[in-house]
Amino acid sequence: MNVLVTGGAGFIGSHTVDKLVSAGIETVVIDRSEPKYKNDKATYYRLDLNDAAAEDVFKTHAFDAVIHLAAQASVAVSVADPVKDATDNVMASVRVIEYGKKYGVKKIIVSSSAALYAVPQYLPVDEKHPVSFLSPYALSKHAMEEYVKLSGLDYIIFRYANVYGPRQDPHGEAGVVSIFIEKMIKNLPLEIHGDGEQTRDFVYVADVAEMNCRAVLSPASGVVLNVSTNTQTSVNGLFARIKENTDYTLAPVSAPSRAGDIKHSVLNNALALKTLGFKPETALTDGLKETVAFFKRTY
Repeated sequence: MNVLVTGGAGFIGSHTVDKLVSAGIETVVIDRSEPKYKNDKATYYRLDLNDAAAEDVFKTHAFDAVIHLAAQASVAVSVADPVKDATDNVMASVRVIEYGKKYGVKKIIVSSSAALYAVPQYLPVDEKHPVSFLSPYALSKHAMEEYVKLSGLDYIIFRYANVYGPRQDPHGEAGVVSIFIEKMIKNLPLEIHGDGEQTRDFVYVADVAEMNCRAVLSPASGVVLNVSTNTQTSVNGLFARIKENTDYTLAPVSAPSRAGDIKHSVLNNALALKTLGFKPETALTDGLKETVAFFKRTY
């Protein structure tokens, strides 16, 4: 099997590449960034998907499947520059789909987001929950999903909860976990917005990579699946757990609630288990321990 991973030099992408290679799958990467965590058994092309040269990669390799992870991943950037957001998340995705159709790709797996659920009407949120949009980012991800559904290709659409783990850039597609860990290792002040009792569903990156790999190998198709732990963790609780693994001595700084921040989010993962025979299984305690250890080695 021959698989393309777009965004394969990134956080989730690099872990996914490692999983595919370890499963004996021929793996090719397109990413516009130089790989920081390069797998010597994968082939890398440093390209933007909107560059004409990206089509040549499809022509050269005749992929069986594509895992499309390349994206503009920041809600804030999408608000500040919706043209960039649409270019990276919609136009690039359409090109991947069209190249896939033209060059015989059998299946496409794409990364979408829990942002499509906006303010949840019920918890835990399942895949039947109505979609709505609080940002251009959520809107662009939904547009990508609809293009995939219309493509005629076999597909699996993953809606990720809050992914964390080693290799996450605390200054790039940063989530609260990587931001907290960097500041706490360096013993710098950090802010908790609102009362800190807002909850999120934190899913470990190695489990996400496993889901991506299983999606390639599975006969399942035509489904939207949540990738989550089905577990709520408060920001205060997250802070306390990270503190257990660091020598942090400061109290968090209380900051005003952020506009548009939802109070609670947790995703139901039952359909993913039923469809792929797997659900994210790394306990938050274990995942945080591994992530803190990685950041300590990095700094």
